[in-house]
This record gives sequence, structure tokens and C-alpha cells, in this order.
Amino acid sequence: MGKKKKNENLVMKGDNGLIAELAEVKWVKQPVIYTLLSGDFSLMQMNIIIGISNELQDRINDYLNRRKRGEKGQLSLFTQEEIDKEAITFKINFSSLNIRPDAYDELDQACKNLIGLNMSYPIYQEGTTKIKERAYINLFNRVVVPTNLDDANNSKTYNYKNGKRRKGWIEITMLTKNLSDVFDMSKGYVNHIATIAQICSKKRTPRIYIYLQRWKNYGSKTVNFLEFKEYLGLITWDRKNDIIKDDVYPKYSVFCANVLEPVRLEMKQLSESNLIDISFDYEPIYKNGRKRGNPDEMKFIIHLSSMGKMITQKSKVNKELSDIIEYLKKEYTVCDNDLSFITESFTDSMLPLLKQEVTALKEKELRYRPTNRTGYILMCLKNFVERFKSEYVVEDAVVIDEKKSEKEEKDEKKESNHKPMPTEEDLEKFNTVLEEIRKQIPDTVAFNFIKLYGIIRTPSEPVSLYFVVPNEFYYTEIEVRNLEIFREKLYEFFPDCNVHFKIDSSYFIKL
Repeated sequence: MGKKKKNENLVMKGDNGLIAELAEVKWVKQPVIYTLLSGDFSLMQMNIIIGISNELQDRINDYLNRRKRGEKGQLSLFTQEEIDKEAITFKINFSSLNIRPDAYDELDQACKNLIGLNMSYPIYQEGTTKIKERAYINLFNRVVVPTNLDDANNSKTYNYKNGKRRKGWIEITMLTKNLSDVFDMSKGYVNHIATIAQICSKKRTPRIYIYLQRWKNYGSKTVNFLEFKEYLGLITWDRKNDIIKDDVYPKYSVFCANVLEPVRLEMKQLSESNLIDISFDYEPIYKNGRKRGNPDEMKFIIHLSSMGKMITQKSKVNKELSDIIEYLKKEYTVCDNDLSFITESFTDSMLPLLKQEVTALKEKELRYRPTNRTGYILMCLKNFVERFKSEYVVEDAVVIDEKKSEKEEKDEKKESNHKPMPTEEDLEKFNTVLEEIRKQIPDTVAFNFIKLYGIIRTPSEPVSLYFVVPNEFYYTEIEVRNLEIFREKLYEFFPDCNVHFKIDSSYFIKL
């Protein structure tokens, strides 16, 4: 890290620039308990601590996906095989931490100090958010920056760090006995800007930024003053005897001057530059009539920057889109890949119209009763997306056709041979239907390749019509792309009829 280098790519220019740059901002999810590790960490140490979470992103996302699907079984970030080991080693590349050569000595010192640093994590009273005690641990069993000798004989070909050079990564070994508690995802996670420790100059700014992230959508948060100082590693609190030890800033005014105010001002500056999504103000809260001295609680008032407001709005839109996609998948038995044309073309302005379209699908389905339900629904959605993008319908169809087994095809053919033949009057009506359709869409030839081969009449039930087409292409043209006009004209002569299709080219050998 060395000298702080602001990420010029994040300096925004108006809303359009902000929207464009938001896609480039990297975020990281950290388990809540892990973010609440107490300790007075340096910026380099915070960069490393966040780097460990960054290495766990695939595991965290996999865990969240499993929970979302309602899966049981392994609900930990680590397998039982890993937990059964004494320790786990993580490898973090310098590049992911944005560490430059002029900061290597600082990195060495930070790694050395991490091993002996006092740390603790909260243990809550069961069923509450009240801290029962803190567990003091030695989380990092081993932290090294591996080096290479110049040659196998350890002879120096040039003078570089006593003949050694760094390999470009850090190896961090953590005892597994602490992992289940510290990386417990059951308490939730905090999602924040991954580079926060790289763009700050005050060492406690990343800690307070991450701490406040959990409540940014609430606007404010009141916290116990001593617990907050304990989180920052500025006191040791003997809860059993209710004794405060090793208080770095005993007076509230000194604590504010050395900790809160410098962090507040830096976060305000970063927020105004749209490098981070929140800033804050604070005020002390006294109880029992007191108005001076150390407060009982601290109230943080959290402000969203322009970036923060846009992220919040985007999150709401993404949540609604996700809900729509999940509804479509469940209702119409489709998968994410089937709906990729929506997610790939989606813009925020599409959302209200998409919601209207999805709501209208049920009405269309009830009205037109498609035989290829999934194909018709996907076609409606695809037409909507194309209309939204270019104001005309692209003549492209998405067809899903379940493959039938050989036995099913034989049974279907056998059954079709026993369908009552349509009467002359039925055929005349159907020919009129086709003529009416051709008048409205004269360029469509698909309706030249459809035959009414069977009809079943049941008392007090709508008539069932059985059609045949020569191949899947004509079925798609008629029953998916032109379904609505086909049903409208059909219902004029066969009210509320039930429609059935089969594909059989043998009906069309002699026309």
C-alpha cells in the first residue's frame, strides 16, 4: 500500500458516470462475526483481514445459494474434512491487496504483529443480540511472506534483501478450532467495498465503515459505548467483574478527537467523492439524568452518498427482478438459462413494464390455453423484451418441447386413430377460421399446413379439437408465435374449445 493512492476510476462525473462506474466497484461479503473481531488493526492488517474474506467469496456465495434453495446438509463454509484438520492455510496474492514494492517492509511488520495481536469475537446471549461475553483467541497461528533464495546454494548473485526476494503472496494459517465460530454465516454477512482499507488514510476508518454498513438502510444505529470501544480494540472489558482495563482514551472528548472525528471527516470526504457509499454523524446518549462525561451509548446517524443511494435503488430493483425470475421458474418450470434473454437485456426502466407483462401472462394463458404452455410464455416474454429494446417484435421463437418416449409416441398415435372424424360442417367452420386468419396475416404460410383430424364432443363440456402439423416449425409458428389470433378466430366458431396438437408428416404426403 505505502502512500495512499485513490482509485481514479471511481471519481464520478454526474449520475451517468456514477452508473457506469458502479459496475467496476468490487464488493466483498464478510460473515458478521468475522467483521466484529476486536482489535486495533493497522490499515495493512485490515487489508489482509479483508483479503482472507475475499479468498472465501466462492464458498460464501455457494453457501448462500444452498440456503436459498433450501438445501440441508453442509451449512458451513468449510467441509467436515477441513474442520477435522488442525489448521487451514490461505494464500493471498500481493496483487489482490494492491501492495506495491515500497510497502513490503510495512507488510512484513503487519504480518509479524498479526500473530501476537489480541483479538476477540462476541458470543451473544441465546436468542438475543446482547453480548454475553467475548472469546479471546489467537486467530492467526502463522503468517508468513514466502521468499526465494537466489540459487540452491544460497550464494548471492546480487544484493537484494540479504539474497532473498518475496514470492508475491502471503500464507496465513488459521486454527480450525476457531473457524466455525468466527466464520459462522448464521448471523448473516456484511457486504461492503472490498478496497476500503486501500483508499483510507486513517487506520480506524475501515473498521467503522464496515461496522456501520449493517445499518445503512435504517438511517441510524444506537450502540453501547463500551462495546463500541471494545470492538475497536481500545479497551479490555472484564464483564464478570465489570472492570475496564487498558483504556487507550479514557475521556470521551479525547476519544472523539483521536478516533471518531478524524474518521467522520475522512468518510465524509470519501463519500462526497463517491469513493464510498456512506458517511456518518454521531451524538452521545446519557442516561439517569447525566449530561457530561463518558456516554452510555452512541447514536450514529448514517448518510448515503450519491453512490449509496444509487446502490440502494439498484438493490431494490435487483431484488424485484430476482423475485420475478424465481416466480417464472417455479410457475412455468423453466431455468435461469431459459430466461437469460431477460437478465441480459434488463435495465432499471424495464422493471415496471416487465411486472405488467408477467401479470398479464396468466390472463393470456387462460384466454388462449396454449398446448405448449412454456413455449408460449417464453415467446410472450421474448416479444416483450424485443419490443422494449427496439419497438418491434423480432421474429424469433423460443420453443421448449419435451421429448416423448417411443412408447408414448406409439400410444399417442394409436389413440389418435380412434378420434371421431370432424363433420363436413366442422371442416367448413375450420376453413373459415383459416381464411379469416390469412386475411389478417397474409404473409404467414404456416396455416396452409394444419389439418383438423379429430373432434370430441362431450355433453356440457367445450368441444375438443385435434390438429396435426407436419413438423415442429409449423407447430411453433401456429401455436406459439401466432397463438393469439389463432385462438381468437377459433373461438368465434368453436367457443371455448380445447386444443390438442400432434406432429405427423404422414398426413401431408399427398396434398
